[in-house]
Amino acid sequence: MNDQVDTWVENHQYDKALATINAMNPEHESYAELRQRTGIIEQRRTAYIDGQLDAAVSLEAEADWAGAIAVLDTALANLPDAPELQSQRREYEQRRLSSIDRSENTILLARARYLLAIRASEEDLLKATPNNFFAQQRYRTFQQDLQTASRHLYAVGRQALYENDSFSAVQALTLSNRLSPNELSQELLGGIQQAQQSERQQARTQEAAVAEQQWPQLEEAFKLSMTLNDLAGAQRLLREMTEIDREKAQPLREQLDTRLASESALLNERGELLYSQGFLREALDVWEEALTLTPNDTELQANAERARTFLTNLDRWSN
Repeated sequence: MNDQVDTWVENHQYDKALATINAMNPEHESYAELRQRTGIIEQRRTAYIDGQLDAAVSLEAEADWAGAIAVLDTALANLPDAPELQSQRREYEQRRLSSIDRSENTILLARARYLLAIRASEEDLLKATPNNFFAQQRYRTFQQDLQTASRHLYAVGRQALYENDSFSAVQALTLSNRLSPNELSQELLGGIQQAQQSERQQARTQEAAVAEQQWPQLEEAFKLSMTLNDLAGAQRLLREMTEIDREKAQPLREQLDTRLASESALLNERGELLYSQGFLREALDVWEEALTLTPNDTELQANAERARTFLTNLDRWSN
């Protein structure tokens, strides 16, 4: 029995050794000797666990969560019921999964920005040879890439919103909508903006002076919306700022109006290109997005109505 206990201790299987000693018959010839060893075995167990935890912690600086988990898995193979090891492993597993999610989201955001950066050149290629079969196929593939990335970004934004990370949610949802205008992203963005607006409104109600104090925050949010090309959000923010100080908001109004006209013209042209290639629903979505920026644009209104009529007729004919 002594030899077996020695083997377990040497292999760091302290729980097996202690459980065996505790279960021994007091009349066993080795009982007294082994009972005297329990204190030392427990000390060695504690030292072993502390050493394994320290080894895992040393990998935190490099965010080597997989390595830290491997250290703890080795320890758990010897002491599977040690709560200290179990809880620390769960924490590292959560950190590992979070790290993977952040990496994947970073790649997705970079991919989305790349697609936005090359969209103009992809459109120019089709404009140069609009009747070329390969040019049309390339453009169709590009449209599919836009829609796929947009859907993935919507999922990321929705998850970030669930986790109360409004900054990441706005970033992902704005990119999703820029890649391919869609009601789902627009609805969540609108909800975020309304919630933020409601919070600011409540603060203003509590104290009149708070409004002026909020100007730097609003201006920063406005600049961020402009940077992200979230012009609808910028419009909502500017309305709040105008209520606080109309004169102070005027330069921002001029800046936004110029941007709205430019973006609306770009969207109108994109809608016409989509319409000419048979992407009727996509064209309508783009024109409706443009109308949220410049609702009084008669050309946009006519284009959107033309697309709606065509789609309505298609539905009627298909039935």
